[in-house]
Amino acid sequence: MTAVYQFTMYDILTDTEREPRRWGTREAIDRIGGTVIEDPAVNIETPLLGSEVEGMTERGFNPSRPSGSRKSIP
Repeated sequence: MTAVYQFTMYDILTDTEREPRRWGTREAIDRIGGTVIEDPAVNIETPLLGSEVEGMTERGFNPSRPSGSRKSIP
């Protein structure tokens, strides 16, 4: 299991901070210069990471989907 977080990052096209549609590990978010949103962190199965970007979920990741592979971190 791996903890993933939502995050914000600067969007040069809109000149604003925005939340991408991916979630990421703290390390991946730091690597791209994002800012971690601490709550909520979610534990997911490690194979759900990195298919497109190392340490990131796929675009549109939704931790609310019932799958049994994700649980909130208290």
